[in-house]
Amino acid sequence: MTQAATLTLTLQPVAGRHVFIPPEPVLQPRPTMPRPVALPRPASYPLDRPLVDASAPAVLPHRMGLAVGVAIAATVGTTLYHSQTPPLYKSTFELAPVAQRSQSSGPAAATADIRPEVDQATLIQVLRSQQVLLPAVRDLRSHSINLSPAALAQNLEIVPLADGRLEVRYRHRDERVAQTVSRQLAQTYVEYGDRCRLDACHALKQVNADLKEATSQVARLEQAIAQFKARPDAQNLDGQTKTLTQRTAEFARYMTQTDQELSLARQRYQALQSQNALLSVQSVLQQQADYQALLQDLHQTEGQIATHLTQAQPDSATLQALYQRHQLLNGHLNQQVAIALDQYVTAQFPDLVAQPSIAGFPVALEPVENAFQSAHQVNLLSARQRAIAPLYESMQASKVRLAKLLQYQTRLETQLAVQQRILQESQQQQARLQQEIAARRVVWQLVSPSQG
Repeated sequence: MTQAATLTLTLQPVAGRHVFIPPEPVLQPRPTMPRPVALPRPASYPLDRPLVDASAPAVLPHRMGLAVGVAIAATVGTTLYHSQTPPLYKSTFELAPVAQRSQSSGPAAATADIRPEVDQATLIQVLRSQQVLLPAVRDLRSHSINLSPAALAQNLEIVPLADGRLEVRYRHRDERVAQTVSRQLAQTYVEYGDRCRLDACHALKQVNADLKEATSQVARLEQAIAQFKARPDAQNLDGQTKTLTQRTAEFARYMTQTDQELSLARQRYQALQSQNALLSVQSVLQQQADYQALLQDLHQTEGQIATHLTQAQPDSATLQALYQRHQLLNGHLNQQVAIALDQYVTAQFPDLVAQPSIAGFPVALEPVENAFQSAHQVNLLSARQRAIAPLYESMQASKVRLAKLLQYQTRLETQLAVQQRILQESQQQQARLQQEIAARRVVWQLVSPSQG
């Protein structure tokens, strides 16, 4: 009976990480078999030469970062095969999924174990992915083993077992290479899980950055809106805009009415002036100092009335006093027109003064009286036009200013709503990803080693 040495490498946690501790060789009796013919071992074998013709699977995309709750462990049993070809050594280790108990409370959750959401096919893909092969190849170089990821993958065999485990086998003609590669693959896979190269981890990092930026933007915009609304000219912009729009429309109608009446009054005055070959009645009124003073006072009073009417809540007592003054000034102006008319008729038509009259004025002089009344009407409407035109223009400018302020406020509020939505979505994503990462936390434990 001959005895063959089987090397078993067991994964144990050391100082917070998992390493392989090779135990002493165990001699196990095996049935006596005819001794095979020993063949001389070549001086060297190219490490990069594939031993298996099966093509390696395609490299996983960058998103393959799924490291799962698996138990790795065990074995790196090395088996020596003797045949007519050079010796071939196989080294193995096993992976097994670990059940994770639910963190929720309740009788149902107390008895329910939750397995990681990873199947055997996914584990095989992870083991053959660049995220595992490249670090393993890099670390193997420190052991003077130069392999390419393709050669490593081609000599790698991953066999699903009936009990749900995966047996990872690596074959090579060099016993040291077989053992070292198997050990390094297992350790790299453990480190891969410990580094948490999950999509969720990368996404959480980005979400945390988005959350920080959104929080900063929300605070900045809330402060900007508060400062803006504290401005005196930004108080109740919607109410200001509504009132100003209504007042502007009223003034526009008033302006239109005044312009139309003034145009008709001028036409009547010019017709009376030309038809009766009268001297300029306007020049007569302009020479009346009292008339001009009263007309200027009326112009100012109408301006004050218009100014109060532009306000959102004009003072009724002030308006009432202004209206009374306006009425009083109109009466004084009418008296001054009558005085100017008497002086004009006495000077220009002395013979007609003694003729029969209607309501105290000679019939023949009615065109003269109408001319004075038309001229006075032109003066009143002109004064009103001069009083309200600047206010109307000011109201139009205020509408533009309010529109800009309202647009600025709307823009700030829209930006705030967007950032608040981003903040809320980031918070939801953060909670979801944290829960997902916690559910996918890698848990390693030793399982019974398989025999090589």
